[in-house]
Amino acid sequence: MQDTAMSSQPDNFASTGSSVSTPASVALPTLENCMTTVAVGDGKTGVGSLTVMASQVASQCPQLAAILRSAAVRTQLEGYLGYDSEAKEQQKILKRDATIANLCLLGAGILSSLVLLVTALVPGNDVSQRYALWLGVVIIILGAIGSLFNHVAREQGRAGRWLARRGEAEVARLEAFREIAKQASEAGPSVATHGLALVVTHLLNDQRLWMSASASRHRKSSETTSLLGGVAVALAFVGGSGAVIASQVKDTVWIVLAGTIGAALAAYAINRDALLRDRANAERYEKARVALDALAGRIDDIAVRIRAGEPKALVAFMEAVAEQLSTEHKQWLEGTAQADAVLEKLDVQLKELSSGRRQASSDR
Repeated sequence: MQDTAMSSQPDNFASTGSSVSTPASVALPTLENCMTTVAVGDGKTGVGSLTVMASQVASQCPQLAAILRSAAVRTQLEGYLGYDSEAKEQQKILKRDATIANLCLLGAGILSSLVLLVTALVPGNDVSQRYALWLGVVIIILGAIGSLFNHVAREQGRAGRWLARRGEAEVARLEAFREIAKQASEAGPSVATHGLALVVTHLLNDQRLWMSASASRHRKSSETTSLLGGVAVALAFVGGSGAVIASQVKDTVWIVLAGTIGAALAAYAINRDALLRDRANAERYEKARVALDALAGRIDDIAVRIRAGEPKALVAFMEAVAEQLSTEHKQWLEGTAQADAVLEKLDVQLKELSSGRRQASSDR
């Protein structure tokens, strides 16, 4: 997973000599047959599938089954599953809390505009004052709820915990496949071919599909954010241009207040984009997919080298894949570190909202 596509692959594929030689009379399994052997019945791929792989491949490749059952591999798999579960939980809670705080800020901003509208259209009226009072109470409640969720997210260090667990999960994932590739290459060309099929199916192809789906999801979410930002710009334009009308025509102050609503919506869109980072993530995943596609184009070459008596080619290939994924992951972690900045910005905006309400109350 990385930010820039790889224009060429490492030359170390060509320098992976091995002391293991394979007599021509020994029939080695084809990569296609090995791919069938390591495929899970329900069509699922990924590191999570390796936990049930040992019993499945035992009849076709008992050596690979033994590798999957080894303590070195099992430890990494167990670590990945634990870290991955915690990372997903922290991500879910962080985005939930930050989104609630952001929505509260948006709602308070819109209601503030309604308060101004009511007091401007019916100044000094008891009914308008009552409505303004109730709207003010709702604004205070929204601000309090937003501050609560934002405070909890910051105090619990959700962004840091998410980042740390995600990093540990990705390290464990790559180490598990590295260990499989290492042991498989040491067991000879037949097991190495099965190991290559395992790496290709449950790491390389799995990540290629994941990146494509993730890029598509982020693109759609980015379009939603852009639409919200566009509506905000349109409302700001109406509010700014409508000031001329409002100054000349009675009871048209609502046109000006469209700009206030637009500002609240723009703040929500900006915060949403900073939290989700949809556009940046989509672009990075698309580039990473291109890089992994380039590596996928070398699979047949690696299979040929293994069949020719160079099982260590599997280790070189695995290292090339790991390098791609590690580089992209580091860039992703740099992006998620901005989550703390988003929470701090929300805190400032909520405090400004509270200060604005106190100032408005003193003016009345």
